[in-house]
Formats: sequence, structure tokens, C-alpha cells
Amino acid sequence: MKRLIILIILFSNFAYADQKDGRLIELFDKLFLSTNNMEASKLLFNIWDIWSIADNQETQILFDEANQFMDVGELDNAIELFSKVIEQCPEFAEGWNKRATVYFLKGELNKSISDIEKTLYLEPRHFGALDGLAEIYLIKDDLLGAAATYRRILEIIPSSKKSQDRLRLINDLLF
Repeated sequence: MKRLIILIILFSNFAYADQKDGRLIELFDKLFLSTNNMEASKLLFNIWDIWSIADNQETQILFDEANQFMDVGELDNAIELFSKVIEQCPEFAEGWNKRATVYFLKGELNKSISDIEKTLYLEPRHFGALDGLAEIYLIKDDLLGAAATYRRILEIIPSSKKSQDRLRLINDLLF
């Protein structure tokens, strides 16, 4: 009986995956209030970890394999597998975000923006997607777009030094 309860507890954490996971509410609340960089880093890691859990094992295997292709620079293979992930699980925000990242790495900025928009539709607090969008705006010399995006990140992570510094620099350039 004791083993059964332990198994239920262990596997119940996987009942909700990705951006729908109930644990995210508390993590984002703590992240918003965090003023300690070490604590914020741990919270960010935990959020990324949750976002990277797909709804089913088949999608998870594809997602993990696509990440491996991305990590070794096999970008076309990564796009192919992330596209399959999205096809299987269109509500999995991190599938869209990762494909956006690969498109960014390939220099296909408009495709990246399109996937970022879908990511943010599914998970408006996706600070990684927002950071990627801000980078694209900077590449395109859209300082107003970048500034607005860094402000959105600061609404989620007020202690983000990178966003604070970039926003300050952009404001210095604009005004």
C-alpha cells in the first residue's frame, strides 16, 4: 500500500505538463517577488524544466531528440522534429518556442517571430520567447519594439538585470 501511494505521488507530478502545470503559478509569483539572483535562477530553471515536459511520452521523445539535433547544430533535422512535436501537440508552447529558436539560429527571423507569437499566445509569461523577440527587434533596428518587449519581461521578472540594462541602453539611444 505504501509503495502504491509513493508511485501515485511520483507520477502525479506528470499529470499536468508544460505551461498548464499548476506549479507554475507559485513559481511565477516567487519569481516576481525575487530580488536574489540565485533564487531567481533556481526559479527560472524550475519553470524551464516544467515547460519542457510534453503531454505524452511519444511527443516527449521527439522533443528531446529535436533538442539534441539543435544542440549539435543539425538545424534542419531539429526543425523537422519540432514540427512533428507541434503537429502532435499544438498546445505545447515549448515546442513552438524551440522551433522559433532554431529558425532564429538559421536567420529565418519572420518564421521565428511567427512561432514566438504562437508561444506567447499559449504562454504569455514565456520570458524566453520574449527575450528572443527582443533580440529579433534589436537585429531589425526596431528599438521601440525591443523596449516594449523588455518591459514585458520586467513585468514577469522585475529583477532581470539583462532586461533592465538593455532597456536603459535603448532609452539612452532614443531620448
